[in-house]
Amino acid sequence: MKSLARMLCLVWVAMLIQSCSDNSASPEAEIRAYIQSGIEAAESRSSDALAGLMHDTYTDHKGYNKKQLVGLLRAYFFRHKNIHLLTKIDEIELLTENEAIVRLHVAMAGSVIADVDALSALRARIYRFELQLVKQGEWMLMQALWGPAGIGDFN
Repeated sequence: MKSLARMLCLVWVAMLIQSCSDNSASPEAEIRAYIQSGIEAAESRSSDALAGLMHDTYTDHKGYNKKQLVGLLRAYFFRHKNIHLLTKIDEIELLTENEAIVRLHVAMAGSVIADVDALSALRARIYRFELQLVKQGEWMLMQALWGPAGIGDFN
């Protein structure tokens, strides 16, 4: 009986120590992981995976809602069999613990983009994005603003 009590006490202490330690990722690390999952979904041409990263009330500056944007993504993926991205996160601005703005640049090409020097040779299209994220359990895309950018924006 004493050994069972000791074991339970050790398990309880271990659980207490584990609960007191901060094993959770920082909001910035979570957002970087979120962006990486979006890159992987786009490169694998998965409109469903990208839709899973968007809030149901998503809107953007072009007037698209989530359903319309997912439809556009499906059409884009149908026309482009190979999609490779190179991203540069310029800034992650935490507005609150559950809201953030991410500013980043994305280069898109039909071939692997080894580095910034390869952008002009590949004739990659470069865009700047400003993403408004909200955390409701997981980070989700609420709004987006995007437009064309240049190779110089990657430096």
